[in-house]
Amino acid sequence: MNKSIIFYYPRNFILLALVLLVSACADDDNLDQPAEIVPFTSDYYLDVTWHQSSGTGVEEQYVFLQPLILKTIAVASSRDGLLNIISLQTGDFIEEIELDATISAGIGGNEKIWLLATRDAHVIAVDAQKRRILWKTRVPSEVLARPAIYDDTVLVRTIDGKILSLDLADGKIRWQYQRAIPDLTLRGNSELVISRGRIFAGLSDGRLIALSPETGEVIWDVALSIPTGRSEIQRLVDIDGDAELYGRVLYAASYQGRLAAIDVDRGQFLWARDFSTHTGVLLDDKTLYSSDDNGHIWAIDRLNGATVWKQEALEFRKLTRPTIIGDYLAVGDFEGYVHLLSRYDGHFVARYQLGQYDHLGWELATGIIVPPIVKGKDRLVVVTRGGIVYVLALRKRDDDF
Repeated sequence: MNKSIIFYYPRNFILLALVLLVSACADDDNLDQPAEIVPFTSDYYLDVTWHQSSGTGVEEQYVFLQPLILKTIAVASSRDGLLNIISLQTGDFIEEIELDATISAGIGGNEKIWLLATRDAHVIAVDAQKRRILWKTRVPSEVLARPAIYDDTVLVRTIDGKILSLDLADGKIRWQYQRAIPDLTLRGNSELVISRGRIFAGLSDGRLIALSPETGEVIWDVALSIPTGRSEIQRLVDIDGDAELYGRVLYAASYQGRLAAIDVDRGQFLWARDFSTHTGVLLDDKTLYSSDDNGHIWAIDRLNGATVWKQEALEFRKLTRPTIIGDYLAVGDFEGYVHLLSRYDGHFVARYQLGQYDHLGWELATGIIVPPIVKGKDRLVVVTRGGIVYVLALRKRDDDF
């Protein structure tokens, strides 16, 4: 079991790291030890184009502060409420906006409006052109998944099981969907999938739902995973990792549950298999990829759920969800390594460990929990727990290297 997972008790609002529970009943020698990094030879390598501090990082907190990557800039937030606008070309600061809030989720939005969420349960919209706050709306509880824009609305999900639609112009709540959540859940929420005129959401009780974006009405509701076991921990089946849609098929996976393909028009399963992940899935035209809770990376045939290949060399290294970059997959781990693997057979192609100090020389947490973000054909944007934004380029070694 992955000991980096954080639990959330909604009734008492208590956060608890699983490592504390495990250490209470087992010696450190019995805990799953992360695999050691094994060197390899390759014709490719990852090179740092630039790096820049975005302010206070999340350190050991389980908070995903994804930057918003636009055409020429990266918009990154610090945990303590600074919005940093950084040139993607040079890494130079363009502007800094102070929001006077503790940020709890990544930045959503587009070239016109930037959306943020705060620990004290507010959603903030920032005018991207005028660089000022447009509105600030109180929502029922903390938001951990970045807000998303759909037509003239902002869609938000909160950790107490609610999904809300806000007016994009003024932030007023249009409708609210509410669902009771289990007494014990993982701390986190998957992002909403908005497509084909519907909102698809994975819930903390292992169910998948489709909602009308206009009214919040439930279109269908299916159980991806059903809780089993005697203890609350054994019965955890949260869908915390992001799902993906390909055509009319939604692919999603849960913790201690299943991975499945669902026909979204009918709400029916096409196939399902046992699987456990809290990082989610991603797709290309033939294959589904995911990192499971043991640190194994899987390639799975998206048409039938059969295993294509499995890479186990990064076991228990607390991997991010993979990201596709060309013919490769990129994943980050708890020690700040970025690993590049072949999409076709899972062999390692390149690796780089991000540095441990900012521009002032202060030591920072270098672990990676936000999946790498692709920019262009051969660039990766990676954010560490310490709040450092890196742009890495994939390069081929010279013949005489």
